Amino acid sequence: MLEINNQYNHIRAKVQTEVLKQFFGDTLEQDVDKIPFYIIPKERVPARCCIYKERAMIRYRIMAMLGINIEEDDDEMKSLSEYVKEVLEKDTPPVPILTTISTACSACPPDRYLISDACRGCFARPCLANCPKDCISFTNGKAHIDESRCIRCGKCEGVCPFHAVVHIPVPCEQACPVDAVKKNEEGYVEIDYKKCISCGRCATSCPFGAIVERSGLIPVVKMLKSKEHVTAMIAPAIEGQFPGTLSQIKSALLASGFSSVVEVSQGAETTSVHEAAELGQRKEEKLGYMTTSCCPAYMELVDKHIPFLSEKRSSALSPMAYTALWCKEQNKDTKTVFISPCLAKKVEAARMKSVDGVMTFVELASLFLAKGIDVREMEGSDLGDTSLFEDCREFALSSGVASSVLRRVENPEEVAVLSIDGIDKRMFRSMKIWEKRPPEADLVEVMCCEGGCISGPGTVVKPSVAKRLRGGNNATTPVKSMRTPIVRG
Repeated sequence: MLEINNQYNHIRAKVQTEVLKQFFGDTLEQDVDKIPFYIIPKERVPARCCIYKERAMIRYRIMAMLGINIEEDDDEMKSLSEYVKEVLEKDTPPVPILTTISTACSACPPDRYLISDACRGCFARPCLANCPKDCISFTNGKAHIDESRCIRCGKCEGVCPFHAVVHIPVPCEQACPVDAVKKNEEGYVEIDYKKCISCGRCATSCPFGAIVERSGLIPVVKMLKSKEHVTAMIAPAIEGQFPGTLSQIKSALLASGFSSVVEVSQGAETTSVHEAAELGQRKEEKLGYMTTSCCPAYMELVDKHIPFLSEKRSSALSPMAYTALWCKEQNKDTKTVFISPCLAKKVEAARMKSVDGVMTFVELASLFLAKGIDVREMEGSDLGDTSLFEDCREFALSSGVASSVLRRVENPEEVAVLSIDGIDKRMFRSMKIWEKRPPEADLVEVMCCEGGCISGPGTVVKPSVAKRLRGGNNATTPVKSMRTPIVRG
């Protein structure tokens, strides 16, 4: 995954903020076509071939923010103003969540291994001895790889004492755990939506910003502007995303136009209770292990790729679902908006009548900027009585779900827990083996993002920073963990 502090994210934030400023200033339809020229002025030194392509990329990013499916609805003769008019009149379908910008794609060469100048042509030659396809030869004392025979196993890279073997990946393809990202005949990126689990890894790995999220922000700000009663349902991972306390974040949300704010940790408590009861029943009936059900990317993974696990998933609803139902019970006319770091939650929400919108922390940050709201300057709001679900704020962290469930079972010391800390290609293959060789556990917690939701594709800060800002609310009960190696920036 890319380092979160990068030029693409800076430009994306600038685009979103400017669009929102114009939206709330009632000038969006009139002035939206000026935004590419404002963000990419003619005196700017372009990162691409020319400023005209840079401006075209800004146009596409605005389209993605409007929720446009660029692959299907890109009309070069159509102005952004026309797109805005259509979107303001009628919300675009929320799925698929991701869309691609072929013009932005660099058509990366295939994944391969190369020998660098660091090769010393050593006598031991472990690269040659360990290559299963005999595709390494030596010329003038230097190693060479026959790419026509190479199967890209990486064994040569792992054994070279001089680190002379360099792996050149295709970032988006490498990041996708289910091989849903491929290049088409022209060499440009395409997503197989029948395979895609909406985890967002490809979008956060592409250095060219060629894979983008179709934003759901416009429908949300339309609700806010119309003065409807809108309830912000904040995911547990929000704590630590902004330089302020949870009570200050609540005040900032109210100042930005939301009518009320509810912690989804409240719904997480209900999820924990249900999973604890179900776990106890499964153990009593000797039905084998049970997996958690709160990660939507994992739920998509099971539905599309590992169907035998459907019988192993907990039947409990996600914290978002329970919270939305509670909000509708309190006020049947309220509009519920889930604010989280997760893209896959948009897929889950699209299937539910109780959730009216989903936005990421990145989009929330743009809303704060557009409204001129500094979380640090806000006076904190009363969070109410959180004693019942305060420990469920740990749902944001790897092992946090399992810890919350264990606190609600009768004999936690008798429960064997396995925590899946991130899903990559290797972990995906391991999970498919569970059909014949089940894991030695009673409860399997599955988090698609390594480290938990604080590492989601819609986060604002690095996981390490988020943990530090969360302070004391990041301690979880120790459980056995299977961690997938994820390369960050």
